[in-house]
Amino acid sequence: MKKTKNILVCPMDWGLGHATRMVPVIENLLTFGVNVIIGADHSPLDFLRKRFPECSWVRLPGFQPAYQKKGKLLTLKVTTEFPKMMIASRKAHNHLEKLIDEMDIDAVISDNRYELYSDKIPTIFITHQLRILTQGVLAPTQPAVQQFLYSFIEKHDEVWVPDFEGKPNLSGELSHVRKMPDKKVYYIGPLSRFQLLKNENTVGKKFNILGIMSGPEPQRTLFEKILIEQGLKTDFNILILSGKPGEIFVKKQNNIEIRSHAGDEEMASLILSADIVISRSGYTTIMDLTTLGKKAVFVPTPGQPEQEYLAKTLKENKLFYSKKQKKFNLEKAVEKAANYSGLTINNDYQLLNDRIQNLLNRLN
Repeated sequence: MKKTKNILVCPMDWGLGHATRMVPVIENLLTFGVNVIIGADHSPLDFLRKRFPECSWVRLPGFQPAYQKKGKLLTLKVTTEFPKMMIASRKAHNHLEKLIDEMDIDAVISDNRYELYSDKIPTIFITHQLRILTQGVLAPTQPAVQQFLYSFIEKHDEVWVPDFEGKPNLSGELSHVRKMPDKKVYYIGPLSRFQLLKNENTVGKKFNILGIMSGPEPQRTLFEKILIEQGLKTDFNILILSGKPGEIFVKKQNNIEIRSHAGDEEMASLILSADIVISRSGYTTIMDLTTLGKKAVFVPTPGQPEQEYLAKTLKENKLFYSKKQKKFNLEKAVEKAANYSGLTINNDYQLLNDRIQNLLNRLN
């Protein structure tokens, strides 16, 4: 009798996005009869434990940089914390090696956790960034940074890219590069926890604006404050989801309602019923909104080149309006967003299923 395979799923813990896009991966693993073990920390662990209470879990700390209030200082701050990052990376790698033996783990699927490789078992690395962006004084170092990160990617058995290989695609030059890492790269299609909910009927109160807060502090709180301050000066009926799955609260302030978080079904319903969504331009958010075919205004996290690139590219293609946080004006943004078409994608997850089936065949 074949033993049930134990697969450790580990999202990066810089915000919720890396965890939420693991939902379809975990769902598909479970349909194959896999024993999924969640390895995460902070809010990603809170979210996935609530979403999959049937799965066992282990705390697997990563590294969280100390983000700055001024986005332009972020790159410098991350650079100065590089030694701490490498120490945390080594600790996580050593922790994984112990877990493999202690929990009889057969394979690892990690999202942007470069350090979670092993010679003992197959490890899968999920990323939408095969091209690493740097900015400011570090712009000239981009080739060296990319090669350094590729040296970690190449320690994994496979690279899964959550996008389509051809056009149209969502990530553009971020994951479509001329020189790939020296490992097998597979495009598995966009990943969204809302794929199975896209045709659900919307219920409940309708809001003009749904604000979805996400990402690292203090920028998450700064963005929320901006939206509240400007929203109170309008007649819009606004709901803000604070992106705090570890807390439970509902607050009301005039025309604005603030909730700590929302489950998948409720959140899909809220997105579909809102007139427009305002959020960060994180790649996971983009995958979610295009899966649901929803119009949005993107406000990239200051100092994050990847989000700035995605927002700029989608705006240039007349798909989604975007504005930098320091120049954001709620009323003008809603007005201008009407001139952008939005985008709807469809993914049957066959590409993802094929890769999971291939992995399980290797383990048998």
